[in-house]
Amino acid sequence: MEFALLSILVLVVVASVVASKFTDNNENPYPFVRKKEIYTQVESAFLSLLERAVGDNYRIVSRVKLADVIDCKAGLSSKSRRIAMTKTKNKQLDYVLLDKQKMTIVAAVDLVNNANKDGHKAQRDWFVSGALETAGIPHIRMKVKSGYRVEDVRNAILFKIGKPETATKRKPTRTPTRPAVLSPSQAKAQASGSALATSTQLAEI
Repeated sequence: MEFALLSILVLVVVASVVASKFTDNNENPYPFVRKKEIYTQVESAFLSLLERAVGDNYRIVSRVKLADVIDCKAGLSSKSRRIAMTKTKNKQLDYVLLDKQKMTIVAAVDLVNNANKDGHKAQRDWFVSGALETAGIPHIRMKVKSGYRVEDVRNAILFKIGKPETATKRKPTRTPTRPAVLSPSQAKAQASGSALATSTQLAEI
């Protein structure tokens, strides 16, 4: 009888210790909560703009590690390979364009903010640029600013990856003889497109 009571007492103590570990913020192995959003407002707006610009031709993935898109050339010693790959640690690309059919890497796109806000890159990372250039991956740096349209982004990207012939050509505009009348749905769509284009505007550096 005494042994049974002692066993129960031990179990109670152990259970209390385990419960305290999960309620103590300092020792809880899972002190996590879900974030409200995965992208910043700038990242989200730019992703929408990028999808409208080249989404028909390329698949877009975001927040890709540099080590996921490059590798060391054959013939390097284990030490040289380790040193080279160590330099890629903590290097991240904002967006990577992939061929929709082959899923091969087409280009890397980085947002640039000279004010260094929202955690975006302000100064050029020459190691990242050099590594991508050596690997034959076009590196497109787009400045966050106002005044760009979807076709401007499309043309800049296609020119950078060597496909200027597929870039959108501006059609000559004609002065209308009278103001165009838009339906309520057309006016709403036009306003939405303008808001997106001005929320995150880009220029290649």
